[in-house]
Amino acid sequence: MSLSRTRPLQSVAVGLSTPAGVLTWLLMAAFALSTVACDSGSPIAPEGTILTISASPNRIPLTGSSQIRVVARKPNGTPLNPGTAILFNSTIGSIAPNVGIDGNGEVITLLTGDGQFGIATVTAMAGNSESVTIDVQIGLPAGSISLQATPSSVAELGGSVELLALVRDDQGQPLKDAQVNFRSEIGSLASGGSLLLTDSDGAATDELSVTGGDVDLIQGDTFQVQAETGSGSGSLLTTSETITIRRLPSAEFSFGINNLTVVFTDTTQGNPTRWTWDFGDGNLSTLQNPTHTFSSAGTFVVTLTATNSQGADTISQFVSVSGQ
Repeated sequence: MSLSRTRPLQSVAVGLSTPAGVLTWLLMAAFALSTVACDSGSPIAPEGTILTISASPNRIPLTGSSQIRVVARKPNGTPLNPGTAILFNSTIGSIAPNVGIDGNGEVITLLTGDGQFGIATVTAMAGNSESVTIDVQIGLPAGSISLQATPSSVAELGGSVELLALVRDDQGQPLKDAQVNFRSEIGSLASGGSLLLTDSDGAATDELSVTGGDVDLIQGDTFQVQAETGSGSGSLLTTSETITIRRLPSAEFSFGINNLTVVFTDTTQGNPTRWTWDFGDGNLSTLQNPTHTFSSAGTFVVTLTATNSQGADTISQFVSVSGQ
C-alpha cells in the first residue's frame, strides 16, 4: 500500500523535471482552479433578465440615506438564483458596488449622501441584462426662512437678543442640516458669524450681544439683524428683523406765548411714556402737551421731567409772560 501511494508522487516529481511535465502540471492546475472558480462563483443572470428598481425615500438630506430595492426576474418570470450579483453605481453619494440577490430574487441596499447637493442617478444591472436607473434628490432645497428676535429691543446701555431661524424645504416641511448664517449691523454673535446647521425641526439659534458702545454707533433708534440660507440653486434666501433701541429720554420742550397763556409742546427724544410739568407758579400737569394760563405777568421757571422704561430726564426753561 505504501508503494502504491508513493509511486504517483515519484512519477509527478519525475515529470516536473522535464519541460513537458511542467506544462502538463500547469494545465492540470489551471483546469482545477477554473473548476473551483466555477463551483464557488456567483450565479450569472441569464440573457433577458428583467430588473425593476425603486427608492424610498426619493428625497434625502445631504447626509441621509435612501433604501434602493431591485427585483430581478428571469425571462420566464421566476426569481433569479440566490447569490446572483447585482452591480450598482451612483453619480453622487455612495452605494455598495456589488450585492447578491436573496432567496426572493430581490436586493436591498442603501444610497448614502456624502454632503454633495444634487440628483443621484442610481444604476443597477445584472450580467448582460439591460440596466435600470432611478433618481434620488440628495440635499433638500430650502424654500423659505423666517427669523424671530427675542426680545425685539435692547436698552441703550446694551443687552442680548436670542435669534431663531426656521428653515422650510420647497414642500413646506422642516429642513434638517440646512446651513444658516446670522448677521447684525452692530454687536457680536455667539456663532462668530460661522455657519450653523438646523436641527430636525429646521431650527437654528444664535445669540446677539450688544454693548452701549455698539449702540452709540447707531444714529437712529433701530438696527437690523438678518438670517440667510442657500436655496440649493445657488441663490440666497434672506430674512430680517428690526431691533429697537430703548434709549434714555432726553427731555426737551418748546412753547408759544399768548398774553398770560402758554402752549407747551413736548419734543423729548427717547419715546417717553410719562410727563410731569412744573410751571413754577405752584401748578403741575401730567399731560404731554399742556396749555397753562398764568395768573399774573412775570418770568417763571418751567420744568419738564420725561420718563420711559429706561429712566427719566429733566429740563428747565425761563418763560416770561405779560398781560398784553
